Amino acid sequence: MEEATLLVDTSFLGDVLLAEPLVRRLAERHPGPLDLLTTPAAAPLLGNHPRLREILSFDKRGRDRGLGGLRRLAQDLRSRGYRRVYCSHRSWRTAMLLRMAGIPERIAYDNASASFLYTDLVPYPKELHEVERSLALGGGGDWERPQMFPNDAELAKAQELLPQKGAIALAPGSVWATKRWPAEHFRTLAQALVADGHKLVLLGSPEDHELTASIADGLDGAVNLAGVCKLRESFAVLQRCAAIVTNDSLPLHLGTAAAIPVVAPFCSTVPAFGFGPRGPRDQVVEVADLDCRPCGIHGHQSCPEGHFRCGQDLAPERVLAAVRRALQEISV
Repeated sequence: MEEATLLVDTSFLGDVLLAEPLVRRLAERHPGPLDLLTTPAAAPLLGNHPRLREILSFDKRGRDRGLGGLRRLAQDLRSRGYRRVYCSHRSWRTAMLLRMAGIPERIAYDNASASFLYTDLVPYPKELHEVERSLALGGGGDWERPQMFPNDAELAKAQELLPQKGAIALAPGSVWATKRWPAEHFRTLAQALVADGHKLVLLGSPEDHELTASIADGLDGAVNLAGVCKLRESFAVLQRCAAIVTNDSLPLHLGTAAAIPVVAPFCSTVPAFGFGPRGPRDQVVEVADLDCRPCGIHGHQSCPEGHFRCGQDLAPERVLAAVRRALQEISV
């Protein structure tokens, strides 16, 4: 019987996508079956992956919450007979789960909570990009583009929603308010792009629909798909786009995976945290001379200083110029 390997990443959606190169690395390193344990929300991101046998859900706020839920999930993992587990999530609850599951080899970062519950610890390379940090768990490696694998139905849905290729995608949402470049700036940018002759597609979650509608309102050729597409459908839509303008959020990484130019207005966070775009045509636009920036790795629901200059002072003209540069590089 082949030895099975488990990868655990129950972080934010973008973090899970950036761990995809590690999936391929582990599949090469350990020829047996490879499974992924992640959150129910993140599971669709890597669905249909050719190197994954199964994607399991760790519903920390639902059926798996509390000690009883942890025990049930640990028993399920134990029954699957994993030889080893790689865990990029650093919480004590995950460490306890994997110890209770009795997996013989448990590999994690050396700064993980309850690190003593693991059998092997890997130095956490804080200075690297998140892709490279994930790869460090599997022996290290240089940055490479994450991959996604939409199925035929998802590709057909994207073609139905966006029949013509070449639109510019705008993704103005984020769960963190101080990561959101102001909506009025996105609106000004959208107007300028339409004046340049571009078609636009607005992407986001169902919670972003009102925001994207306010940006697209009355603009000829602007299609609002926020809340319409599922995760891999959104990715398939981006594969049909010429570029994306997005905050420091999941659509940034979807654009990276889709291999289109990413133009990213960074507000309260900074690319040095390890989540910036890395493609050759990607552009980061930011207000670099603020003493209060960055104010936290995840952002806040309101500006701690009360002025939000990192967003307000980031002029639409600068982002428009970055988009034009990115598109010019495509045509050269």
